[in-house]
Amino acid sequence: MVKPTVDYSVYLVTDSGLNHPSRTLVQSVEDSILGGVTLVQLREKDLDTPAFIDLARKVHAVTKKYNVPLLINDNLEVALAIDAEGAHVGQDDITCVEARRMLGPNKILGISTGTPEEAQKALADGADYIGIGTCFMTQTKSPKRTLGPLGVRAILEVIPAESELKTVVIGGIKHDNTRRVVTHSAGAHGRILDGIAVVTGIVGAQDAKVASEQLLSEFRIGHALATTKHQNNIRGAVQDGRASVEDVIKSFPQLLTTLRENSPLTHHISNYVVMNDTANATLALGGSPIMAPSAVEAEDLSKVVSSVVLNIGTLTESFVDCMYEAGKHANTQNKPIVFDPVGAGATKLREETTRKILNAMHVDIIKGNAGEISTIAKIIGSGNDQTETIAMRGVDSLGSGFSNPAAVVQAVARREGSVVAMTGVIDYVSDGFRTVAIENGHAYQGRITGSGCMIASAIASFAAVSPNDHFAAAVAGILALNLAGEHAGTRADVHGPGTFRAAFIDEIANLTPQHMLNEARVKTIIV
Repeated sequence: MVKPTVDYSVYLVTDSGLNHPSRTLVQSVEDSILGGVTLVQLREKDLDTPAFIDLARKVHAVTKKYNVPLLINDNLEVALAIDAEGAHVGQDDITCVEARRMLGPNKILGISTGTPEEAQKALADGADYIGIGTCFMTQTKSPKRTLGPLGVRAILEVIPAESELKTVVIGGIKHDNTRRVVTHSAGAHGRILDGIAVVTGIVGAQDAKVASEQLLSEFRIGHALATTKHQNNIRGAVQDGRASVEDVIKSFPQLLTTLRENSPLTHHISNYVVMNDTANATLALGGSPIMAPSAVEAEDLSKVVSSVVLNIGTLTESFVDCMYEAGKHANTQNKPIVFDPVGAGATKLREETTRKILNAMHVDIIKGNAGEISTIAKIIGSGNDQTETIAMRGVDSLGSGFSNPAAVVQAVARREGSVVAMTGVIDYVSDGFRTVAIENGHAYQGRITGSGCMIASAIASFAAVSPNDHFAAAVAGILALNLAGEHAGTRADVHGPGTFRAAFIDEIANLTPQHMLNEARVKTIIV
């Protein structure tokens, strides 16, 4: 017998206790295969061996009918009794080496892994695939910790690119997070998940066939996006239709005009200190703000807003809950998210919240100071070994910053698949391919509360009218407010930070498209 070739794309793991009451488990398996499930694992922890064998024979009759491999969870006696195509074992079950000895060389063997070390051992011990998890919280298990896409990525990156070991992710995988998990977890050396393993999302669904179709579609889209991202990283150059920096700058007058014509609505989950200022700055620029920190209305708002700002300046449990909901629904509605990790790195709570947000959703644009970007580089593993750690005191970054800031923002942007904007005396923006330094701005911007948060709001307004180029939106948002800062700082009626604060809002409103074109001091940086 030759070991079967396996498509791991959508891997059904059964659980009779979660099966939808309208049908039998066997019917759920058949419906799911008709919807696109490519591999089935029969997991029945509460059945004795004779009952397990009886159910396994019935399920195997269905899977063989459609030429879909059936694996048995944990119980190799059952797997051998029905001549299943393979088995899956956990870290606390029989060892991978012993399972292979019992099954022989031509059966499929998988093992659960939750750490890079376990993945490396599975590879050495002869597993055909690993089940990486738990990704998110789930009804079937109560893990001490969840990995999220970043943890899955860390495991993928210890598997050699040329290895034949296959990988699936398990734990809380649903059709509305599949695409994000697959794209966000892709390793720097090109390892992309070979499949998603799903329990409740299929057997507990009202219609297992439709649920499977949705999951397969989302997996394929996510895999294609991850593949494209890796190919672009290999090329290391702008070869995929991105506008040049020069063309981006030329587009600013029209971007500002479009923003003011459309007045896009931006959902702000922001901090108490700056809500009034960010709302006024958004209005002055031409956008429309809604400051709505309740998770209950996040889904409804996602359908009508054009962009979202997540600002962790004043952390409360309810604010964070709202950020998760707003981010999840913004991803579903394809609305751009600007993440402002205020004070990330200053406390464990802020760092952990930053980690959770990056794991829970795809963030389109990250805006932060050097200390905050340093923390994000540490969380995601930027791939740049020269990234220094920049200390934080409260919400302020300490020291002179990075020795090569352009290289840092480019590395973080490429790693995360987001635009990264790092503010300071000189601002840096990168999408991983195009990197610029923005030299506009005024010293008084750093002496009033909320000037950085206002920049995040401006970026979100521009992102709403620049859906296909968030790099342009980030540069435009920073430039617009920096130009307003320069104009305000030179007014005769400005005598210090207090008078500057009011003048700043005025000059945001007075900004013209020609200012954006003629006064921009934006330089391309070759890293």
